[in-house]
Amino acid sequence: MTIENPQYKVAAYIRVYEELKQNLKWKVSDKSILMMIASQYVINNKELQIERLLDLADKIKNRAGMFSSMRSYPRFTTAAMFDVNFENPDDQIKALFDLYDQLKKAGFKSGTFTYLAATVIITNKSQEANNAEIISRAKEIYDWMKKEHMFLTSNDDYPLAILLAYEDGTIEELIERMERFYNRLHQHDFAKGNELQFLSHILSLGHSQEESSLVNQSVHVYDAFTKASIKPKKLYYPVIGMLALLPYEEFNMKIISQLYDELNNEIKWQKDMNLIMAVNFFTSEKLNHSSLAETSMYTTMETIMQAQQAAMMAAVAASTAAAASSNGSN
Repeated sequence: MTIENPQYKVAAYIRVYEELKQNLKWKVSDKSILMMIASQYVINNKELQIERLLDLADKIKNRAGMFSSMRSYPRFTTAAMFDVNFENPDDQIKALFDLYDQLKKAGFKSGTFTYLAATVIITNKSQEANNAEIISRAKEIYDWMKKEHMFLTSNDDYPLAILLAYEDGTIEELIERMERFYNRLHQHDFAKGNELQFLSHILSLGHSQEESSLVNQSVHVYDAFTKASIKPKKLYYPVIGMLALLPYEEFNMKIISQLYDELNNEIKWQKDMNLIMAVNFFTSEKLNHSSLAETSMYTTMETIMQAQQAAMMAAVAASTAAAASSNGSN
């Protein structure tokens, strides 16, 4: 599976997506969720075994409390994350609920985003890290984020706070670095808001690169989107950050556009998700089939992709919760 043949990548993705749609059509109504699950299998080069996924999701549901969000669609996205990352994914179910309880005790609120935060810890490759210390540091980072941007920071930032907790340096230095990115990018016409905050957080994970270089590369990617007739919406800021972290010579807008066009031909009315998927496919292939695989940037980019997946799931969770609330009030 090579990035030079985007049709092959898309074909594998569509095959998994259609199988999920056939088997989960009565359990998951939002196509975006099925797209996210399918992408995890393709990005990780893992074959979908639908019965194994459904069985794992049922075990998560049975372990959850009566009013837990894990009795709804998040059990499928969580099951998929465990399935693609572990040979024995069943073994991670107890850890999920144990970490969820630890996060709540630390001050994180109940709900889908706290489960996502727990999943980020479980799937993080830094096995030598102490979970209790990571959770405590993540809560402190989140509180600082809330202090700096009270109206932008919410529960959907929990997964990213966990990822940032693995970074070296003091929390003050980390927050200051994020703020510099936020302000400098705004000076380059990036619109202020939650998406720009998320972009600044992603760039902060690229600790081995100069801030000016990352800002310039972000602007370069933004301009490349425009030249490719893809409006760089605020929704796309996180994937712009992913691409900005790649070495300059590794970024190729032509291939991303090819992937995007192929996806639009296959899945209609999902252009935003298709663009995000195109970038994810491109980035994952760059990680697996280039010199990046030999550098420390590989681990950083894996973390960024993990953050992006969590952000996508958080966005769907937020929109689903809003829709449910709206329906309940009618």
